[in-house]
Amino acid sequence: MTPVLHLTMGPSRYPEATSDRPFTSVDLYDLDARLLFGGRVRGLTLAPDCDQLFLERNATMLETFVRGGGRVLVNGHVVRPFLPGLPAWRAIDHHGPADLVISPVTPHPVWDGVDFYELLYRTGVPGTPTGEELARVGVAGFYGRGHHSRVPERGTVINGIGPHALPVDIVYPLGDGLVLAHAGNDLLGFSDPDRSTRTLGPRLIAWLEGSL
Repeated sequence: MTPVLHLTMGPSRYPEATSDRPFTSVDLYDLDARLLFGGRVRGLTLAPDCDQLFLERNATMLETFVRGGGRVLVNGHVVRPFLPGLPAWRAIDHHGPADLVISPVTPHPVWDGVDFYELLYRTGVPGTPTGEELARVGVAGFYGRGHHSRVPERGTVINGIGPHALPVDIVYPLGDGLVLAHAGNDLLGFSDPDRSTRTLGPRLIAWLEGSL
């Protein structure tokens, strides 16, 4: 068992390694106290489609893990907050890429060196188009089409979305641990090997381990 678990609904879509940073994919329904507290687990990353009713039923276990020094990344649209301080998701009334642009607000090591233009646009076109070509062939909005409804007490906005830089990525302390919340698709899916985003996956796993 690696120090970081990627909780999924069924098989993971991502390899169980990002560069030199391995992680273990685990079906959400297999998560229990023995797995979470019985080994060397230090961080959890939750896929966006995780069953929030199940997470809500196991809220005490998750809170205990974080307060004891664990780190958690919550991806997706939170409808039923299952951790203290976790804000609900709000959709953006978007009409074009300008309404979905991603911008840094507070420096964070996970996003260090990432070109935010490459977070805004995604493309299945072979090669690595950049600049105007990326905007022409790419689709905006995969990183996020909404935001967190509020920033928790002592929380920090890492990245904003849209012209008003609404909070799309936030981090806040909970006991001795930390909660990182991303109001969009799974951050592991943005670690493209031929782009500046290639560092996102390894740095994320390192952060969840507590080594970044």
